Amino acid sequence: MRVALLSDMHGNAVAFRAALADLEDDEPDLIVSLGDVAQGGPQPRECVELLQELACPCVYGNSDHILVALDFGNEEVDDRVVETAQWSREQLGDAGLGFLGGFAPTVATGRVVCCHATPFSNEDVVLPDADDIPPVEADAVAAGHVHQQWLRRFERTLWFCVGAIGVGRWCEYALVDDETLAVEFRRIPFDVDELIAAARANDFPHFDRWAGSWRP
Repeated sequence: MRVALLSDMHGNAVAFRAALADLEDDEPDLIVSLGDVAQGGPQPRECVELLQELACPCVYGNSDHILVALDFGNEEVDDRVVETAQWSREQLGDAGLGFLGGFAPTVATGRVVCCHATPFSNEDVVLPDADDIPPVEADAVAAGHVHQQWLRRFERTLWFCVGAIGVGRWCEYALVDDETLAVEFRRIPFDVDELIAAARANDFPHFDRWAGSWRP
């Protein structure tokens, strides 16, 4: 089965829609969201609505937990991040927060275990130069969280990170055959000006500072 793996939308529905449009000709058998859907960007509600329309399996990311519980875990945050989280919670309302809270710790498809950071944690950081990770009883692990695309083996397990949909000037995701474990990384452009216009229209907190991070 060919599976599309989308992660780290972070409240960027413009990029999310670009990924879905890119997938239209592929017609994957399944889409799985690897978490971090709504926090950090100006379109949290739109990202949740897109996921609800897809009705696909969803993994619970650390920033999903931030919005559900207003608990920042191990992250060091400033007032801007806290205010953005509070604003995002207001945009989502009880129904949207309840939707995020219903995500699963992991999703299994064929020979692949899908998670946010690792199958054991949605906060741990695993990078391709890691010397050691806890052993996983799986042929393959698909993750997000670190906003990078990479693939390597840790002993018998193929481990790959799919990139991030919504945090850079490129939209990144991956496709995998959940039996042969053939992985294809995708990296496509999206309309940054449209995202900035949406942030302005939605009265996104700390707009000037946020928009400046997107301009060349």
